[in-house]
Amino acid sequence: MTKAMKHPALSLLSAAMLLSFSACGGGEDNGKSEQAITFDVLAPRNLSERFFELNATASSGLPVSYASSESSVAAISGRTVTLLKKGTTNITASQAGNGAYFEAAQITRLLTVNEDNNDRKKNQTITFELSVTELNFNEGELTLEATASSGLPVSFTANHINVAIEGTLLKLTYTGSHYDDDVTVTASQEGNDEYNAAPNVSRGLHIKHDE
Repeated sequence: MTKAMKHPALSLLSAAMLLSFSACGGGEDNGKSEQAITFDVLAPRNLSERFFELNATASSGLPVSYASSESSVAAISGRTVTLLKKGTTNITASQAGNGAYFEAAQITRLLTVNEDNNDRKKNQTITFELSVTELNFNEGELTLEATASSGLPVSFTANHINVAIEGTLLKLTYTGSHYDDDVTVTASQEGNDEYNAAPNVSRGLHIKHDE
């Protein structure tokens, strides 16, 4: 006679424990449910937006956490992303689970931040004065002097067909008979990655022709 036949109560208890163990999934999941994160692809953002909100959700209804791989490009606090500079970063959405739900599989999206404006550049100004306000035709040339507060080089233009500018040298190119003229000379500095373009500065120059 087997032990099970000798002890029928023990056999019934063992069977009940086996059924209970199987119902609990082998004693590993404790009745927890799976969950999944929904996190849409991130559209490129412009630096001028400064802030935007992330909108990932978990099927469990539990809150989603976020992390940025490049916090110098975009920093995250809660659901709010702060755009800091041009570049790219990976934003990872996660949900750690709780007593009722397993940890969700993480989802990572690429965020591209474009610099579409000059908000973070420095301003600059131009100092420009003509050494004379009247230039005699016979003199023919005038050296122009201007500086930008940024230290960047300043360029010049003139609004007259008979006035040429080569670097900082203004030259009169009149031929034949001519009369007195008024010319506007403009100094400009277009800026760079650090500085905004400077406001143009214009000065008037009277061209005097000898009788």
